[in-house]
Amino acid sequence: MRKLLNIGLGFCLYWAAVGFAATPIPVSILCDEGYPPYSYGENGQALGLYSDILRAAFARMPAYQVSIRPVPWKRGLLLLERGSAFALYPPYLRQQERPWMDYSRAILEEKVVIFVNPTTTGGRALADFPAAYAGLRIGQNAGFSVIHNPLFQQMLEHGQLSLESGKDNRSNLLKFSLGRIDAYVNDRLSALWTWQQLLRSGEIKPHASAVLVEGPTLSIEHGYLGFTNRDQGKFGYKADFIRSLNAALVELEREGVIEQLSTGYSTSLAP
Repeated sequence: MRKLLNIGLGFCLYWAAVGFAATPIPVSILCDEGYPPYSYGENGQALGLYSDILRAAFARMPAYQVSIRPVPWKRGLLLLERGSAFALYPPYLRQQERPWMDYSRAILEEKVVIFVNPTTTGGRALADFPAAYAGLRIGQNAGFSVIHNPLFQQMLEHGQLSLESGKDNRSNLLKFSLGRIDAYVNDRLSALWTWQQLLRSGEIKPHASAVLVEGPTLSIEHGYLGFTNRDQGKFGYKADFIRSLNAALVELEREGVIEQLSTGYSTSLAP
């Protein structure tokens, strides 16, 4: 009788485990709402290249049912730092500045450049960054950390140039078009894509005071899915989620899916 009971208990435990495994774990992640074409939101929906790639990866992770919520970048970082949100994309690798964040496998390579307005920068040797930028007002997105140059930091501390933060690409490029900043630092594709959208919508008029000229490349960065490590066990599935995601990203890269999706966004820059 005891043997039959043990067998019966074993079957119950087995089917309970199968039933549990068949039920996807609901997971909510955050994305930057103002970083097109990589990551942005429209009517609460997460759009952009990172969103497309990650959705393709999540489709290969049947153990998880993932939803994505666009938020302001700075707010997303704060939620991860507090341990109240699980994950956010697409941060760059900043382990010293953000010790509260763990990272997935790198998803995409981004080329960070500085754009200038020749009307306000004159005949400067713009390739000489940052020495040639003395006296200029440089814009960047709030919460972004992209300029890692000792001379730049020294010039900033001594008031030889200024650094201003705006909410996102759109707000910074509108300021640029109005002459309120002289230069703008961000990913090349993202800035050019947003500039083109603003021209098409008529929010920026094509005139001499609104010329976006590409300056030197400041760095090559990679975007990741970043995870909080201050959740105190709240997200017990995190380690398996990261392993599963990394495996899916390897498959997507090997099959050429990431390159194919990226090409689609690059060609969108054509007039």
